[in-house]
Amino acid sequence: MEKNGALDLFERAGWKEYFKSSRSVLLVIDPQNDVLDEKGFLNFWQVWKHARENGSIENIKKIVAACRKSGVPVIWGKQYRLEKGRDLFPGTWDGDSLTLIRTLIPNGFLQNTWETDIYEGLADCVDEKDILIGKHGSSMFEGTALEKYLRNIGARTILITGFLTDFCIEATVRSACDKGYLAVTVSDGCATQNEELHQDSLQRMRRMIGPVIDTAGVLDLLDKSSAPPLPSVQRSFSVEEIGKKMAEGFSLNDIVDWRLYLHKEATALLVIDSQNSVLHEKGSFASTGTWKKAKETGAVGKIESLVKACRASGIPVFWTRHSRLPGGKDIFPGTFDGRLMEEVHRDAPGVLLGDGWDTGFFDDIEPLIRGEDMIIEKASWSAFESTPLQRYLNHLGITGIIVCGFLSDFCVEATVRNASDRGYFSIIVSDACSTATEKDHALALARFDRLIGPVLDTKSIVEFLK
Repeated sequence: MEKNGALDLFERAGWKEYFKSSRSVLLVIDPQNDVLDEKGFLNFWQVWKHARENGSIENIKKIVAACRKSGVPVIWGKQYRLEKGRDLFPGTWDGDSLTLIRTLIPNGFLQNTWETDIYEGLADCVDEKDILIGKHGSSMFEGTALEKYLRNIGARTILITGFLTDFCIEATVRSACDKGYLAVTVSDGCATQNEELHQDSLQRMRRMIGPVIDTAGVLDLLDKSSAPPLPSVQRSFSVEEIGKKMAEGFSLNDIVDWRLYLHKEATALLVIDSQNSVLHEKGSFASTGTWKKAKETGAVGKIESLVKACRASGIPVFWTRHSRLPGGKDIFPGTFDGRLMEEVHRDAPGVLLGDGWDTGFFDDIEPLIRGEDMIIEKASWSAFESTPLQRYLNHLGITGIIVCGFLSDFCVEATVRNASDRGYFSIIVSDACSTATEKDHALALARFDRLIGPVLDTKSIVEFLK
């Protein structure tokens, strides 16, 4: 199992072939004067010296050039703080550690200064088409728009270079792994305080977090890459035309040709909370009439049509269930320290209990579920909140979501809003959703159609998928 002192798991899993066939990005972390210049904030750690000794700066140049040739997007990350400084590593002693930093080095990591400019030895590598992302912590994912950008281009693998190996590089690689990306660290495209700390970090990463490869290996991979090109989307209207339509009142379907954005190979179907609590006349929500309205609209039958059409097109199907643990404190934890749900439980002791009948899938839904489908258990309105949904979508390279289910103005709406904030292109299927009243349903659809995602009927989706 050991290979050259490190676990051979990634080699056995065929990571190189996966990389070559997947859409990728290059991430260059913190290549700024604070780190790489002898007069920078971190000069006492001599990162600049190690970077010159191991050739990482020159290697980054080579990799950037190879990525441009191969059509791989380049992202530059820069560490910075605002003038007050409490936005940088805010968890450290209520900001007192940053008070110390500001005292020692008043301009360290200060936004829009020489200190946070790209180091002159790499500045010429930055292209106007590149993405620049500012960050306040170690990981490039924490509190940034990185993941939204990765999703917009359908990236599933990340080449990681930059500084410092054992801090921001390792933190980013760990985050990428946790989020379902293949993160490949370039061993001689990184540097830190010294070679010992550098190698120690690389060893941790290559064991179970992500592959480690040198620049020569990266260049060979990029040369042999067969990843699909980035999707090309033509704007349906000019900016001026869109502005005019917005002023007049509009539907997203008026300005967006959704067919250009919904790519079958990168789409998933998400069915929200098709369970007894909502759809059965004896469910915990029966008094609200949700089951009756779903029956009147035929929403379950429409969901069946969507599921069959998606399966025929190879589109994965996700199902969510709204549930709680026996104590109930896990559901909507922000509501008065759980007191709201305690009151609900008094009126309906079995409501949304995880292994109970109430959260089981409705009888007409159960036969539609297959073993390869993903079932997401959730304890909040949104299917993204504290669930592995986003990780699974990342793993599959999903950029678009077809959303249906229950209730239109609660869990469906919360999920679609979250999906939009995370950079997914979401389509809401109007007649495959319902809620307690037709008025509430119509108002929810109107909100979607203004700025969240196009609203279409089942027939339109099924015809598109044929």
